[in-house]
Amino acid sequence: MVDADFVRYLHQAQMCLNEVARATQEVDKEAWLKLGEEWMEMARKAQRQKPYEQ
Repeated sequence: MVDADFVRYLHQAQMCLNEVARATQEVDKEAWLKLGEEWMEMARKAQRQKPYEQ
């Protein structure tokens, strides 16, 4: 079974990447990329987390 937090964080990361594609200013692209990377890191941590560790 896929962890709900993992899916939610992954979805947020994808939304950030969509914003990168739409951004016209480099500073905005960089900010969206950084935010997307943070969501991906949270997704990786959620994926590694065991149910009994919550």
